[in-house]
Amino acid sequence: MPNSVYRYIFQNSYWPQMIVIVLTLMLLPLSPIPLELQRRILDDAVAKGDTELLIRLAIYYLIALFVASGLKMVMRTQRELISARIVHSLRNSVYYCIYTVISPSKANPEPPKEDKVSEGAVVSMLSSEVEKLGGFAGAAISGPLLQIGTLVTILGYMFWIEPKVAAIALALYTPQFVIVPIFQARLNRLAGAKALQVRALGEFIVNNEEDDLLNKPPPREFTTIIGRILSIRTKFLLTKNVMKTINNLLISLGPFGVIAYGGWLAINDRIEVGVILAFVSGLERLGAPIRDLIGSYSQITDARMRYRILLNTFPAHIFQKT
Repeated sequence: MPNSVYRYIFQNSYWPQMIVIVLTLMLLPLSPIPLELQRRILDDAVAKGDTELLIRLAIYYLIALFVASGLKMVMRTQRELISARIVHSLRNSVYYCIYTVISPSKANPEPPKEDKVSEGAVVSMLSSEVEKLGGFAGAAISGPLLQIGTLVTILGYMFWIEPKVAAIALALYTPQFVIVPIFQARLNRLAGAKALQVRALGEFIVNNEEDDLLNKPPPREFTTIIGRILSIRTKFLLTKNVMKTINNLLISLGPFGVIAYGGWLAINDRIEVGVILAFVSGLERLGAPIRDLIGSYSQITDARMRYRILLNTFPAHIFQKT
């Protein structure tokens, strides 16, 4: 297994990833089309009473909507198939690194005790840990590409229509990209600590006979472990919700700034009402990729942390050079 989680993903899903990337690039030009059509429907068709133009623009809008929906459906399906394949591959890799017999010429005759992996840790790795890593793999490349591309295309359209209003919207959203890494670093530390405690819980269950646990109060070791898991999970949830609240507040300020400043410009006949509608709709479209981009950043850092923990668990003699 390579040291980088991205190298592992590419090694095991190169061509499917290329398909998803192509679908993503096909989706990007479609992002600003509905905004421009909305603006033209109001400013060109409705304002001038042109019914024929209204019908034609409405048809174009529906075509763009259906094409984008179809591409997204194919892309989501391909992502999920990639994730399923990566989970399957990870389970094979973990099994190989833990249980495959290495020839005497390539392995230590008596691996040190610290190289032995407990059964509880193996159960945790083969079940929940690889599932979380595999779930990230499908959108590892296409997710951030689609989100960043959507932000760039919509912001580019907004700057093309009215640079000052677009600058206000961008200024209101920018603080998120400073706040999120600070919170995410703490979330990653907590997630790593929780993963290790879940392994310890699995090890406790595997190492204790059922007869020794029946009809007795929970052992001190058990209550200590689940108490630590609860404490870590509580801190994780509090941190996550504080970060989400701040992000949602900043995203909500975007439409307020656009409506306030854009409304003032419209009152003074400096822009048309259709521009404000296009900007408000554009901000709604920006909100989703911003949230998704923040989620992707969280998934990337979390996946790197989990992959590192996975590699650090494998016996050292397995990676001994020939």
